[in-house]
Amino acid sequence: MHCGEKGASNFSPRLCPACVNQCSGIGTARCTQCAAALTTDDALCLDCLQSPQLFERTTAFADYSGVLQHIILAYKFHQQLKFAPLLADILNHTLTTQHTSDTLIIPIPQHDDITRTRGFVPLLHILKQINPPLNLEHTALIRLHHKTLQINASAAQRRTQIKGAFAATHDLSGVSVLLIDDVYTTGATLNEAAKVCLEAGAKNVQCVVLARGKWVK
Repeated sequence: MHCGEKGASNFSPRLCPACVNQCSGIGTARCTQCAAALTTDDALCLDCLQSPQLFERTTAFADYSGVLQHIILAYKFHQQLKFAPLLADILNHTLTTQHTSDTLIIPIPQHDDITRTRGFVPLLHILKQINPPLNLEHTALIRLHHKTLQINASAAQRRTQIKGAFAATHDLSGVSVLLIDDVYTTGATLNEAAKVCLEAGAKNVQCVVLARGKWVK
């Protein structure tokens, strides 16, 4: 689907092996908690050892670069909805390594103002194309504000911007939560969402993302 070449990869019938080879970071050793690429056999990166996140684990399909970055940007910001089935395949493949049937899957919510601008909710549109249907509760968190798009913000700015951005609408007592997002950059968004889930009673929080940015805390 991306380049027009025929041939299916192990991850999706819509992604040819040549395009997979242009997705860096597949199978890379990563920090258990934040999914940063590692060059050692340690479980955690230095950042997570020094400043642990509130979630326990993050799994990423690949790095946020090359073909995968192009696909995510085209889908999310240029309404190239043809990429949704491919991204659903990739996300589903990543999910199979991470969650069990009793895990509650919660996508990072989008603010209503952004939804009105974009005309759709990218994460939810992807998740609803996965078969069989997931144990999904997309209303468990709501977005209270979206002060600015975070693309060019520093790590400290992102942490400030995202404070108080989410609220829980469900009692999550004793529930294992799996947060879903498209890209992990600094972890500020996922960490704030995890905080709200834990405050709502969640037993633990883990994360799955399509791509991991190389910029860490």
